[in-house]
Amino acid sequence: MRRSGFRTGLALLALFVLFAPLAAQQGLRDVGCSEWHACREMARAAADSGDYERFHDLAWRAIQLGPKNDPGLMALLAHAQALSGRPHDALVMLDRLAGMGIAADADSEDFARTRQLPGWSDVAAHIERVRRPDAAAPPATTPPSRTPASPPAATPPAPARPEPEPASAAHPAPSEAIRFSTGAFTPGGLAYDAVSGRFLFADRVGRKLFIVSERSNRTTDFVRGDTAGFNEIAAMEIDARRGDLWVASGAPAEGAGTVHKLQLISGRVLRSFPIAEDLKPVSLVDLAVTPAGAVLVLDATGSQLLELRPGAAALDRVIRLTTPPLASLAAGSDESIAYVAHRDGLVRIDLRARTAANVTAPRSVALDRLERIRWHDRALFAVRADEDGTRRIMRLDLNASGRAITKATTLEPAVPIAEPAFVTFWGDELVYLADGSSSGDGSAPGDGSRLSEFVAYRLPLR
Repeated sequence: MRRSGFRTGLALLALFVLFAPLAAQQGLRDVGCSEWHACREMARAAADSGDYERFHDLAWRAIQLGPKNDPGLMALLAHAQALSGRPHDALVMLDRLAGMGIAADADSEDFARTRQLPGWSDVAAHIERVRRPDAAAPPATTPPSRTPASPPAATPPAPARPEPEPASAAHPAPSEAIRFSTGAFTPGGLAYDAVSGRFLFADRVGRKLFIVSERSNRTTDFVRGDTAGFNEIAAMEIDARRGDLWVASGAPAEGAGTVHKLQLISGRVLRSFPIAEDLKPVSLVDLAVTPAGAVLVLDATGSQLLELRPGAAALDRVIRLTTPPLASLAAGSDESIAYVAHRDGLVRIDLRARTAANVTAPRSVALDRLERIRWHDRALFAVRADEDGTRRIMRLDLNASGRAITKATTLEPAVPIAEPAFVTFWGDELVYLADGSSSGDGSAPGDGSRLSEFVAYRLPLR
């Protein structure tokens, strides 16, 4: 690496530092530093010595501990990603910097592999527009860059998608977040990584994870099953506080399951936790992470909730449930409380006392047939299958104890959501995946005979 050019670039970028504090993270993998200034200096030393993997880990730790959206730290991480064999991650980071109005020096030898990627021309044009703001900009071929905290104004959905009946005047209709094409694809999870500005998708049967950045609308394989040890992927969840990605996969015919811990920024597998023999047979259907970092896993076959505590070597059983088939799981803002949706209703789990109690609701609120639940902004958000086969997205507000629904609001009464149903959050918007294909050739979407188009729609929550 050209030390002088690299450090000169960082010095220039430091003029644009944003002084927004980010809370110190707990439970991060030990890399030898606990303060961002120290991590940054250690990262630079690792780069100088040619230890690029350590350079990456230290730069990533500095990002987690340092000021939010600090351009200097982001540029440092971009160099680390490029030099440690993560050229696509570096591409995403360079584009994020350009979106902040900062033209990073991407002409150095560090980014040689990044400049060979198919998406480089778009990012290079973005950087050039930042360098020469007065020059005539070419017609945009991708959506404008945006940050997770401040999503742009809604744009009309694709004409091929029928307009749903609005839930109320206070809740705008969904609009597109991203649109992409891919081959045969059965959803096994959906998540949004706010640090890199990209959506993560799990392909259940394909046993892989792929990513779509906010701007590119192109799919890129992230982690494949043959390298990560995935079986059929049932769920995934990001632990943003600790920079981890958790994936649940299983072999239903064998009654086996595994929980995988990956490094979010790189996809590197850190550890796998097979379900113990005394807990089998299992069929893992959902996964959640508590604020304290415990990983909760829902097993439909054994009707049980499993937990992997921070630092533990194996999962253990929290509770067996006597309810009908289990569908989904959400961890509340209180680290001791979780919620489980089943065919006929909703259950509140006290993780410490290891007890379960039905969540009550007014007669006008139906809690049966909830297919997916997630906790956000002190409320539960649910995907419910109605009797006519349509699906709706609802917000469920609870009382102070979390034992009763006080208000249910339909945010979208009829969504063309892909099956199985998955949702995630992007700032103050909920994102769900829909099949955007319109076949006129008689082939079924996702049947492998052609590329199918998918759309991730964003639904404002405020």
